Amino acid sequence: MQAMRSICRLIIVLVVCSTVSLKAQEQDSTKFSAHHFNRIQLDPELSMFTAIGDNFLKDAYDLKTGTGLTADFYLHKNWYIGTRFLNINTQIVKPENIGDIKNTKIFTFGVQGAYVYEFTERLYLDLIAGFGSTGYYHDSKFGTNFRDSATSIWGGPKISYRINNFFGIFLGSEFRRDFMNIEVTEQLDDYFGNANLLSIRAGVRFITH
Repeated sequence: MQAMRSICRLIIVLVVCSTVSLKAQEQDSTKFSAHHFNRIQLDPELSMFTAIGDNFLKDAYDLKTGTGLTADFYLHKNWYIGTRFLNINTQIVKPENIGDIKNTKIFTFGVQGAYVYEFTERLYLDLIAGFGSTGYYHDSKFGTNFRDSATSIWGGPKISYRINNFFGIFLGSEFRRDFMNIEVTEQLDDYFGNANLLSIRAGVRFITH
């Protein structure tokens, strides 16, 4: 019984401390400095992808959860540039449409920029556009590995909320197009020449000053 009372007291103390901490965070200013050029943010993310259009990615693959990381550097309070890494996991559902491939992993590395619109001191809208290089890494049924490459462009909005000066969360959507570097006959160029993806992104934001 004494142990139960102690646990209850500990829970009450933790709740009170959490409430005080949240109040302090609410009073903590999150405004950008107009000349704050050394601000960096890191955004690890999870993404859900859907392939669209008449192409090999839509017909042959089931796209799974993607993981990514962006590192952005503010040039101005409303503009930043950065780099992005993204990994997309896949499952092949119609191998007859793509030959002897049994597994594919997709990796993208590129650069991006964004304009930031400030709703409040804590709520922001990032309008992002970027481009990069993508590798489609295949495992064949015969035990050999090979790679297809693509040039990727992407863009979309991202809503972010700053919990305090150093941490936030975000949710966004994105359209992406991969221009595949695959040599095929003219009849198959549209089918294998590009891939279009839509995604929903969510993650956390770590902010340095």
